[in-house]
Amino acid sequence: MTALPVVVDDCWNRIGIRGDQSCPELAKVVHCHNCPVFTDAGRRFLNSPSPPGYLEEWTERLAASPQESETDLESVLIFRLHDEWLALTVHTLVEVTPPRTVHRVPHRGGLLDGIVNIRGELALCVNIGRMLGIRNGDLDSRQRTEDREPSPTERLLVTRRDADRWVFPVDEVDLVHRFPRSQLAAVPATVRRASGHLTRGVFDCNNRTIGLLDEVRLFEALRTRLR
Repeated sequence: MTALPVVVDDCWNRIGIRGDQSCPELAKVVHCHNCPVFTDAGRRFLNSPSPPGYLEEWTERLAASPQESETDLESVLIFRLHDEWLALTVHTLVEVTPPRTVHRVPHRGGLLDGIVNIRGELALCVNIGRMLGIRNGDLDSRQRTEDREPSPTERLLVTRRDADRWVFPVDEVDLVHRFPRSQLAAVPATVRRASGHLTRGVFDCNNRTIGLLDEVRLFEALRTRLR
């Protein structure tokens, strides 16, 4: 049985505060909200039967899984080192540029590829693949930066944390992605020891498992190793 609609005389819209204000009761109550007629109409409206489908709609909404809010999402830049896909949070990223000339520092090697000019500022170029225990083919850092043409997909990641600025050569850069933090899983035991220690967790994106680097540990390790 369909409930009949509640008929309300909305006198407040005709002769009340929202109408021509000709209601003689306005002199006593000042505003329609203070009038017993308005109060009674509101009570009858709240006590009236719900419209068809109203209860079902709200039952479905409340039973549904909560959607991820903006604060639950992590924005990251995904990139490739050799055959591994990794990610850094975007707040550590300054820019992504094509490969540039890297000037070697005499008597320094290991993690440090050299110094690179980024928009007029010199920055340390670090072999992050070696830092993470990831080999970039059979090329050492000198061959990578001096003896060959870079591939079309290679890029330099310019990063900053506090006062430190670092440049990382990578083999390929994907787009910026956003994923729910709840999807970040623990680092598998099979992950290499070096990269596992510097990784916050892993998540899936486009049928790939991505390792999210722990920027706090990563930059602290760089400061310690290159001191």
